[in-house]
Amino acid sequence: MERSERAKQFMPFDALAGLQEALREKEKEAEEERETDEGQSEED
Repeated sequence: MERSERAKQFMPFDALAGLQEALREKEKEAEEERETDEGQSEED
């Protein structure tokens, strides 16, 4: 099967295009929260 034909079978997943950005944003928020929590525990 040609590469272009293979790619077509995954086209329905394009509806989830914003998913990766949303996951990265949540990961970033969690990282910032974790850093904040670590900073507060060091001050205690």
